[in-house]
Amino acid sequence: MNRRVLLALISWSFPCLGHASDPAPPTLDAKHRGLFENYCVSCHGPEKQKGKFRLDDLPLSITNLETAERWQKVLNQLNSGEMPPEGEKQLPNAAKTDFLDDLSNAMVAARRTLADQNGLITMRRLNRREYQNTLRDLLGVETPVAELPPDTGTGGFDTFGANLFLSSNQIEQYQSLGLRALDDAFLRSASPVGLQKQAGEAKDAEFVLNRNRQVDRIHAPGLTKVHYECEQGNAKVSDFVKWTIERRNQAEAWVKAFKEAAAKPENAALADKLRKEAKSEQALYEHWGKLGAPSPKDFGFGLDGASGSDQALQARADYGQKYHEYYLGLSDLDRGAYLGCLIQHPAELALGFLQLPVPREWTSGHFIFRVRIGAAPNARPEQRFLEIGTHPRIGRVTSTFEVRGTIQDPQILEMPFSLTKDMTDNGDRMLFIREKGSWDNNEQGFRRRGEAAKRNGIGPEAVLWVDWMEIERVPDPAAASPGMKALGIPFEDSAKVSLEDVRAALERFCAAAFRGMEPPASFLEKLTSLYDTQRQSGVRHGAALKETLSTVLASPMFLYLAEPVHDEKRHTLTGVELANRLSYFLWSAPPDETLLALGKSGELLQPEVLAKQTARLLESGRAEAFVHDFVHQWLGLDRLDFFQVNHLLYPRFDDATKLNARREIFETFAHLLKHNAPLSDLLKSDYVVVNHLLADFYGLEGVKGDAFQKVSLPAGSPRGGLLGMAAVHFMGGNGERTNPVERGAWVLRKLLNDPPPPAPANVPQLARLAGKVLSTRERMQAHQEDAQCASCHRKIDPLGFGLENFDAAGQWRTEDSYQLKDAKGKPVPDTLKTWPIEARATLHKGPSFADFFELRDLIASKSDAFAKGFSTALLEYALGRSVGFRDEPLLSSMCTKAKEERLGLRAFIHTLVASPEFRTK
Repeated sequence: MNRRVLLALISWSFPCLGHASDPAPPTLDAKHRGLFENYCVSCHGPEKQKGKFRLDDLPLSITNLETAERWQKVLNQLNSGEMPPEGEKQLPNAAKTDFLDDLSNAMVAARRTLADQNGLITMRRLNRREYQNTLRDLLGVETPVAELPPDTGTGGFDTFGANLFLSSNQIEQYQSLGLRALDDAFLRSASPVGLQKQAGEAKDAEFVLNRNRQVDRIHAPGLTKVHYECEQGNAKVSDFVKWTIERRNQAEAWVKAFKEAAAKPENAALADKLRKEAKSEQALYEHWGKLGAPSPKDFGFGLDGASGSDQALQARADYGQKYHEYYLGLSDLDRGAYLGCLIQHPAELALGFLQLPVPREWTSGHFIFRVRIGAAPNARPEQRFLEIGTHPRIGRVTSTFEVRGTIQDPQILEMPFSLTKDMTDNGDRMLFIREKGSWDNNEQGFRRRGEAAKRNGIGPEAVLWVDWMEIERVPDPAAASPGMKALGIPFEDSAKVSLEDVRAALERFCAAAFRGMEPPASFLEKLTSLYDTQRQSGVRHGAALKETLSTVLASPMFLYLAEPVHDEKRHTLTGVELANRLSYFLWSAPPDETLLALGKSGELLQPEVLAKQTARLLESGRAEAFVHDFVHQWLGLDRLDFFQVNHLLYPRFDDATKLNARREIFETFAHLLKHNAPLSDLLKSDYVVVNHLLADFYGLEGVKGDAFQKVSLPAGSPRGGLLGMAAVHFMGGNGERTNPVERGAWVLRKLLNDPPPPAPANVPQLARLAGKVLSTRERMQAHQEDAQCASCHRKIDPLGFGLENFDAAGQWRTEDSYQLKDAKGKPVPDTLKTWPIEARATLHKGPSFADFFELRDLIASKSDAFAKGFSTALLEYALGRSVGFRDEPLLSSMCTKAKEERLGLRAFIHTLVASPEFRTK
C-alpha cells in the first residue's frame, strides 16, 4: 500500500525569503563582569578551567548559538546553587539576584533572536483538527483523528509548520483514515437514513430493557425516529421491590430457623464452640448443617451454586429497598419516571440516570436527542439542571440545560449530536440524562447520598420527572458533499463503469479535494493505473475505487497547505492560495464555493474584496473553530484538564459547572468578535457573558436560560474580564489548593506580555519548610530568601497574592486554611491553621496595591502590553511560525489600527489579513 501511495507524491521546493536588517543582539550589562572576576575567574579563567569551562572570554552580547549555550550553562549552575561550590567565596545575595534576573531575560531574548525565521513560512501539512475538518467538508463525515501524532512537538501553536512534518508511517496512517472516511461516506450516501423503508413498511421500534429499567437495545428497522415513554420502566421497579420484600421475608424465616436450631440444649456446646471459632456472624451461619438447621436452599437461597447462607444474610440488608419504596410513592409515575439516587449494588436498579441508545441498525450520522421533562415543586434551585452526556459508566457530560418546566407543564429540551463510524463500530452509541452533579464520581455520589440520608433518612430527593425521550435522525450531508457529488459515478461493487468514466471521476474528485489546485495529468494517470491494476487482479469496482481515492487523501496536495515558489524572492499569493490561507486561519477548514470562486477569478486580491470576505468569514457560524482553537491555545486552556477538582471541598464545581466555566471564556471572546468590542474588556469589564447555571455559581440574579448572554454586573463585583472567570482560577491551582506562582506566571505570560523565564529544572526544594504549618504567603515568601528563586519569584508572587481571594474553584473567599496530612492523607490533629486573605503586595519595580480590585485596575492599565501579546499570538497562529524582530512593524501597526477603533477585536484581524506578511509567500 505504501508503495502505491508514494507513486502519487508530488514534490515542492521552498526558497529563502527576503531579509531585513538584523536586530541588536541581547547584551548583558557590563557591571556583571566584575562578579566573574571576583568570584569565578580563579577557577574558570585563562590559567585554570575547571570542568573545561572558561568565563573570562565569554562575550556579553549573545550573537550565536555557541555563546547562548555557554551562558545557559552559567544560568543552570547558579540556579542549582552548585556554583560557587561550598567552601568558596559566595556571591552577595542582592548582586546574584540582579544578575540572574538580567541573564534569564537575556536568554529569553536570545532564543527569540536566534530562532527568527526571517519571515519564512515552512511548508506544512494540515494539523489534526484541520485534517478532520477538511475530510468533513469534502465527504460529509466525521473521522476520529486521535491516532495521528500530536501537532505541537516543539511548542507554539498547532499551526506551526516546524511541527507539522510528514513521515512514511504517517502516510500509511492517512491512507487508513481516508479509507475509513470513504467507507462511511459511501455507506451513508447509498443509504442516507440508515435502513429507511417506505412508510407503509416501517415497523414499530422494539425497546429491550435491562434489569436496571434502562433501555439497553433498540431495534428500529425502517424508522428515522425512536420514541421511548419512560413510565415503561416503573413496573420493573415495582416488581423488584416486591421481590426484595419476599426475599427478605424468606431470609428472616431461615435465620429464625437457624437460631432455633442453635438454641437447642443438645447443640449448646457446639454452638458456643462455633461462635468462638467464627471470625464473623456470617461465618457462623455457614455451619447450619452441623447444628441441624434447615438448608438455605429450602428457602430459595444457594440454588445457583453460591453460598446459600451468604445470599440469605445479604437479602436481610436494605441495599436500596427503602429508597425504591420511596420512589414508588411519588406522583405521576403512570405518565413518566424520575431521576433519583444511583444505587450502587448489582442486584438493584440504577435510578440515577436514564439512558437511551442509538438503534444498532442506524449507521453513523447526525441526530437530535429530545427529552420532555419537568421539575417537582420541591426542587431546589440548584437541582433544576439536567446533564446530557455519553458513556454512562464514565459520565462524560456534553451539555447542561436549565429545567424550567413543571410536571404539569413540562418542557422539551433538544440536543444535536453526531456519531462517527468508529463510535458505532465500537458500540459507543449510548446517551444518558441525569440531575446535574448527582454522580460525577463515586466520592461525590456517596457524599451526596449520605448528606441527603442525614436530612430525610432515605436519600437524595427525586425532583426531575421525565415524560419521554426520543432520538431522531436528521438528513445526512454525505450524499450532498462536494466529494461525493464530484465523483458522479456509481460506486457499488456490482456497477459496470468504463475506465474513461473512472478517470473523469478521479479528476473531478481531485479538483474538489485539492481546494482549487488542479491535479497534474501525470498524477491522474497514476491514479487511473492504480485503479485498473486492482481491477485486473480481481478487486471489485467499489473496493478498487475507495483504495484509489484513499491515495488521493494521503497525497501532499491534499495533506499540505502548498504555496510553491521557484526562487528566493517574496511573491504575492495567488487568489486560490490566499483563499485557502484565509479560510484555514478563520475556519480551520477549506474555503467555501464563494471564497474559492473569488480566489480563482483574482477578485480576492483586491483589498476591499479581501476585507469584505474576512468580515463574512468572521460572521459565519464556522468561525467558532477560530474562537475555540485559537483561544484554547493562546490562553493555555489545556491546563483545565490537568487536575480533578476535590468535590468534598468544592461540591458546586461539578462536571457541568466546569464545562460551562470553560465555555464562558470562548463565549466571551465570541461576544467581543461579534460586536467588535474592545480587547481590553478581557482585562476588566462591567459585564460577563454567562448562562443561568454559571450565573447561579457566581451569585448573579435575574439570569434565565441555557444560552450565554451579556449580563451587567453590580458595583463592586470581582467578576468581569478573564481575572473574574472561574476557569482561569481553576487553572491556577491543583483542584484542591491555589497556586499563586502558577497564577502570577499566567498573568505575566498572557495579560502583561512579560513572560518569566522558564523555571530551572534543577532548583533544589526548600526542605526546611517540610512539615511546617504556614500560610500560603509565608510559604511563597520563603522562596525569595534564595537568590536563584528570588530572581523570578519577586515578579511572579505579588501577582499571585493579589488573586488569593479566589479559591481553587474560582469562588470568592475572605479566608483560607491549611492542615498537615499524614502518609494516608488523613488530617494531622492540632495542625489546622486559618488566616484572613491579604491580597496586598508590591509589584517588582512597580506600584503597590491593597486588594484584588486595585491589582485588576493596574493590570487593566497595561492594555498596550496586552494588545501587543495578543497581536503576537494572532500572527503566530495565522502564519504558522514564531514571531521575529522583523515582525515588529506589523505588530505595531496591528496595535495602532486597533487603538483607533477602541481596541476593537476585529481591527487586529483585518490589519493582519491586509498586511504584506499575510498576502505573500
